[in-house]
Amino acid sequence: MNSQKIHRIFYVGVDFMSAALAWMLFFIYRKFLETECFPLAFDQTWNDVRFYQGLIIIPLGWLMLYSMYGYYRRTTTKTLFSDITETLNHSIGGVIVLFFIVILDDYVESYNMYYNYVFMLFVFHFGFTFFGRLIHTYFIQKSTHHEKYLLSLKDQPLPAWHSFLKRVSDIVLSIFLGVLFCPLILFVIWKVKRDAKGSVFYLQERIGWQEKPFMMYKFRSMCEGAETSDLPMLSSDDDERVTPFGRIMRQYRIDELPQLWNVLKGDMSLVGPRPERRYYIDQIVKNAPEYKRLLRVKPGLTSWGEVKYGYASSVEQMIERMAFDLEYIDNMSLSNDLKILLYTVITVLKGEGK
Repeated sequence: MNSQKIHRIFYVGVDFMSAALAWMLFFIYRKFLETECFPLAFDQTWNDVRFYQGLIIIPLGWLMLYSMYGYYRRTTTKTLFSDITETLNHSIGGVIVLFFIVILDDYVESYNMYYNYVFMLFVFHFGFTFFGRLIHTYFIQKSTHHEKYLLSLKDQPLPAWHSFLKRVSDIVLSIFLGVLFCPLILFVIWKVKRDAKGSVFYLQERIGWQEKPFMMYKFRSMCEGAETSDLPMLSSDDDERVTPFGRIMRQYRIDELPQLWNVLKGDMSLVGPRPERRYYIDQIVKNAPEYKRLLRVKPGLTSWGEVKYGYASSVEQMIERMAFDLEYIDNMSLSNDLKILLYTVITVLKGEGK
């Protein structure tokens, strides 16, 4: 287990315990304001089932909030300033949510009690959470002795909450499309198996997010053993290795349907730069080093480059198509993803795939 994962576990543990402790003190404080007697407040707290439910549910809710905003993404680059600002922002947002979910149902004699509740919940939660994070952040900086950690650099072109929504939409849409095209997928499996010997699926190693290799799935559209040499080969318009049914699949991009499984696994996104093999990436980078920027996001089942440029059958064409994918990264948004998906549907219906 690398240090990044170890520190992430510590941060999660600290945040869970801090949220649980803050909830416990806040619950006792609420009971005290109702009874004006500490012994009675303690007694009512220990006998209230909502107190014990909150000790689990409330901290888990906070952890989901932190994860959605990407707090645990780069644990070794935390600084005192980033801890203050992030904990402050998260605490304010979370307390407002808890006010409408939990506190608003309380019976109060005056609305000033609500302000009192919100303020004390914020003080308890922010205080314990920041103190716990500060100790761990200090330990990390003390152990690394790297001045570069004084700056917090983004590793994603998208805000954390946007990345979270993009991932959720990837999962939902890939499941929906998998169910929708299930009859077609079953037909293709039967057709490929009947027409030619060999496996139905074709697996090929591609390079994805942060240059991590993964196996990309496709329906086999070429003859078995089509790529026998040590050097990879790109397909062309009149490629004799492509089977008759494989040519139809490529025309309507049916061969790429198994990549919905890559999306579900998290190797790919529905929209993002198309992944390439290491052999071609090395050649591209020699002539266009900016290609490395494409590896800062997850590759996609479809892309702006695929929509505007189309299939690239040479390294030179890959470099030309790269300009569209860089444009996509500079303007990433859910609305642009939707636009690209709609353009892709039009491309598929026209049979312009290769």
